Amino acid sequence: MQVKRYEAAGVQEALLKIKKDLGPEAIVLSTKRLPGGKGLMEIIAARDDTPLPARKATAVPEIEKNKDLYFEDRKTLDHLRKELEEIKFLVRDARGENLAEEFAELKDCLHNFFDVLGLRGQGKEGHTLGRLYQHLVGRGISKARACNLLEEIKRRSPEGAICDYESGLKEAESIIKGIFGRNSARKEKRVKVFLGPTGVGKTTTLAKIAARYALEDKKKVGLITMDTYRIAALEQLKVYARIMGLPLEVATERDSFGKALKNLADKEVILVDTPGKSRTDTGHLPAVLNTLQACGDVEKNLLLSLTSSHENMLEVIRRFKEVACDQIIFTKVDEGSRLGYLYDVIELAGKPVTYVTTGQNVPQDIEKAEPGRLAELVMWN
Repeated sequence: MQVKRYEAAGVQEALLKIKKDLGPEAIVLSTKRLPGGKGLMEIIAARDDTPLPARKATAVPEIEKNKDLYFEDRKTLDHLRKELEEIKFLVRDARGENLAEEFAELKDCLHNFFDVLGLRGQGKEGHTLGRLYQHLVGRGISKARACNLLEEIKRRSPEGAICDYESGLKEAESIIKGIFGRNSARKEKRVKVFLGPTGVGKTTTLAKIAARYALEDKKKVGLITMDTYRIAALEQLKVYARIMGLPLEVATERDSFGKALKNLADKEVILVDTPGKSRTDTGHLPAVLNTLQACGDVEKNLLLSLTSSHENMLEVIRRFKEVACDQIIFTKVDEGSRLGYLYDVIELAGKPVTYVTTGQNVPQDIEKAEPGRLAELVMWN
């Protein structure tokens, strides 16, 4: 076995040196940052020169030939596996160092893997798989979940063979609908709180839902606002409350919130508007939660705007994790595009979606978020 030491400014430079010197069969044994502030890395790599015993040629088993997404050329997959192994060694030995560049390389490597997994194939079926994969990824579905969908489509297809492109799309929509149907909304609670970042449309959405309860379901409805930071939001809610003939209470702290609940003691449904804050304001959520403790068990609805990016939505979910929200409401469907990322967001959030809003008009621009409707948004909207 040959073992050599290398110094390099980064992972990519080190891997190029190692492969040029020891060949593609070399493996990384260890890495560490060198002292001195120059940002250099020490990499120990090795290559085993022991010849492997000759193996008799054997026929490829029939099951191997028929594997899902079979690769005629295994070199690409083997190369990716080797690259991932090397990056795994680097991550393990880095011990908290800045790995931004290394993780970027890992991300690119995985993207290439999923591209190959989704697009490689032979004949008519391979072409159909490629078209399906392109449609799913083009809609905004992550490459990993697109590949999972393709595997499930093939599993459900007669004898594991996809008939045609249109049938594959319908099957994908059916699978997504079934996944969304797993998360059923919990039993409704009397006090419903609307949470979310600024600009997501909490006040308008609250007014739409209030109108549904009051005008369609004929329930006694009361409103509470905790948002006194934006005068426009308070005035907007006052206008909605006056038009619908609903009482509105203002509560900014725990004591005033308790009094507001007493004033609305005869109401069957109480809707609570909360202030939206920027991502840098980390102190308002604990204050909101402390105030809500005055009313005991409440239904917490997290609002997510479909004008936000996939990354921003996931960041909002992370920020509001401490709130332990019960349900999700998607707003501004009419302003969003390539909504396939909803599949990823809903799967990661693990919460039922109760409503989607489709415009600014109160009360009509809102609808129940049925699993079929959500799957339609992911696949086609």
